[in-house]
Amino acid sequence: MRPIRISVVTVCYNAADTIAGTIESVLKQTYDHLEYCIVDGMSVDGTQETIHQYENYSNVKAVFEADSGLYNAMNKAIDLCSGEYVLFLNSGDVFRDENVVSNAVKQICEYKNTEKRQTDQDKLPGIFYGNVIKIYKTRRVTEKYGGRKKVFRMLMMGKMPCHQGIFTNASVLKKYRFDESYQICADFDFMVRCLRSGVRMQYIDVDISVVDCIMGISSQSANLDQMRAEDDRSLRENYPLCYMFMQPLKRIIRKCRRMA
Repeated sequence: MRPIRISVVTVCYNAADTIAGTIESVLKQTYDHLEYCIVDGMSVDGTQETIHQYENYSNVKAVFEADSGLYNAMNKAIDLCSGEYVLFLNSGDVFRDENVVSNAVKQICEYKNTEKRQTDQDKLPGIFYGNVIKIYKTRRVTEKYGGRKKVFRMLMMGKMPCHQGIFTNASVLKKYRFDESYQICADFDFMVRCLRSGVRMQYIDVDISVVDCIMGISSQSANLDQMRAEDDRSLRENYPLCYMFMQPLKRIIRKCRRMA
């Protein structure tokens, strides 16, 4: 069977303090059929110089180009990738260990080989998602997203599996892309639109990434209100009835969290 080609993407801007660790994490992967695409938004702090040090690796593609924001850069990266499945890894985040991609692809292949005997190829999962380890100021938490209706329930409550743990089929990314009118939650909106459109999603029990929840954009308390507004907008546009029924409960939960 033809091996699955994986694309890992990092989009960055002024990430001189963290980019090297992320790059090293990707290049240490033992999986042979992997390309690494780095899209830098014309950093001015030394990030570009660090990236240039790795451009001699045959599986590294680097682009230096101004963009209009995070999701504009991520959409550019989609067009750069040649892999069958794509994973976005932020600067500052790393893979759990050097065998992560190999272990994930093994489970993807096992699932696809089983499913092929039962269904058409185009009905196979377009999204495979695994576990992430989140690093907070005072604790370290492993989030697992297993369960038949887990993703649906999460999305309806304004949550999603971390994109640092999601392998998405490139054809799905190219079809739906990221809505650049969102500033923080275009990845959430992408998942909601995929769910609404019937894109199949399958959990794999692999610890994929160690995620920085201290410096990330969506982790900053100052962005919380905007993040919730964007989550609500996506659900209101794609699942209006669910949004209407869930919103009172979400208001109560949000109020309790603010008071905690």
